[in-house]
Amino acid sequence: MLKFVPFFLVACLACNSKPPADASPQTVETLPCLINTDTLPKFVDGHKRMVLIPSGKFLMGSEKGTESEQPVRKLEISGFYMDETPVTYADFQAYVNDGGTVTRYWAYESYNIPEQPISGISWYHAINYCNWRSVKEGFQPSYVPTGEKDKWGLDGWKLDSVANGYRLPTEAEWEYAARGGLEQNDFPWGNDFDDSWANYDTEKGQMMGTWWRLALVKTQKPNAYGLYGMAGNVWEWCNDWYGVDAYQREENCNPAGPLTGTANVVRGGGWGSPSPDYLKVHNRSFAAPSNYNYSIGFRCVRPAFSKPSRAATQVSDFAFYQYPTSPEQPVAIEAVDFFSEAFTEKLGDYLADNFPECLYFQQDVDGQQKITPHALARLIVEESKLAKINPLFVTSIMISESGFATVSFPRWFNNPMAYHWQNKLMEKGLPTYDADKAHNRKYKDLRAAIQNYSKIRRDIYFERAAKDLYSFHLLYVGYEAEEWMYTIGKVFREVANVHISPTEPSADVGRFIYTDWK
Repeated sequence: MLKFVPFFLVACLACNSKPPADASPQTVETLPCLINTDTLPKFVDGHKRMVLIPSGKFLMGSEKGTESEQPVRKLEISGFYMDETPVTYADFQAYVNDGGTVTRYWAYESYNIPEQPISGISWYHAINYCNWRSVKEGFQPSYVPTGEKDKWGLDGWKLDSVANGYRLPTEAEWEYAARGGLEQNDFPWGNDFDDSWANYDTEKGQMMGTWWRLALVKTQKPNAYGLYGMAGNVWEWCNDWYGVDAYQREENCNPAGPLTGTANVVRGGGWGSPSPDYLKVHNRSFAAPSNYNYSIGFRCVRPAFSKPSRAATQVSDFAFYQYPTSPEQPVAIEAVDFFSEAFTEKLGDYLADNFPECLYFQQDVDGQQKITPHALARLIVEESKLAKINPLFVTSIMISESGFATVSFPRWFNNPMAYHWQNKLMEKGLPTYDADKAHNRKYKDLRAAIQNYSKIRRDIYFERAAKDLYSFHLLYVGYEAEEWMYTIGKVFREVANVHISPTEPSADVGRFIYTDWK
């Protein structure tokens, strides 16, 4: 079982677990293959330098890999341009300055160093950035709205395969580019691991005793195509939905993966990957598109032959990452019995319908035996009742911090009410976080983890909870994280039809968190 090595959350994604159940064998429209790219410039510059990846053939996958990486198949890939490095904080800042939504970790001083890769990026953030960059440079946006909500409650998007703008690479494009022309080698540089090429775990990632773990984007060597960071540092989002049987399909020209799914492919390994195996070019992993782990970033691609379709314009009608609208007739929280059998059953249905890829529903994880969605719902309700905490608050944190176990989450309970030891709000008696002591903390099982989570300094948090939700959120999280606010609102709406948003309630937020709130 391959998974991120956790820190507060978990720092390595599950690679070999059961894929989302609703993956479809259909694929999006493909592009012509093997067009001559010999006359094209090796580099192009816009908001960011891009490298030409020439048209060619390659063998994707590995007979030494997992079931999902087999069989090895021969593919043809059209030439394309790919970002020389992952998108950096400096690159992403331009998007933010133009109205884009900040990332989860934007407020950390150590996270917004200009030449470090942007991290804490959901798939939605990444495609919004791609569209923004297309519009700013005069290209056609590659992602268009479907007009429907996706499985995660956000506006649905689909890829316009004939648009000339920026997009995320397909999984096949990513592996082809990462190999750098090498045939069936394990790493972007060859078969023998060399830590001078990659930032991972304790070798370069400084896993112990310090918060910051990312390397500057050009710290390690580039591969033969001139691409930096194709192994380690940050996992990278791909455009594809994940499917365990993706390699068993017949497409051999620009395959684009399943048409639908519940989790997207991520590639390359990250700073927290515990061994070089995670960094192999054929290694596959996935995460929910709403997941914004601090070990996930991205880079963009565009067609090699694309030219601006119009002059660059101001982004006025661009649809940035947005919170969904609230129900027209929400239910009062006082009207919901959060510990009833009916509610427990409804919560179980919600987990089963929305998170079928949860690792804990598929297999044993650490000390936790395989569990059903309804059994987990009952566990959450039981422990929340004992702790006098709203079970939807507990559920929303689990979803927010792990994409609800598209990565494992035993360790995100480490100090759940205040894990950021640099938070100035903790100076007046709040618990602090010791990275050395808390690192690698494990729990017997999920019940023990939830029990630990429930040990709240009520004298401190009650005072803050008497104020508005955002004030409580800032104390709880330690920094501004709009996605966290979105997630808690989503869970309350979809399970109980209770209205909650980043600005509401404006007082007595404690009644949404503590069941004994007075």
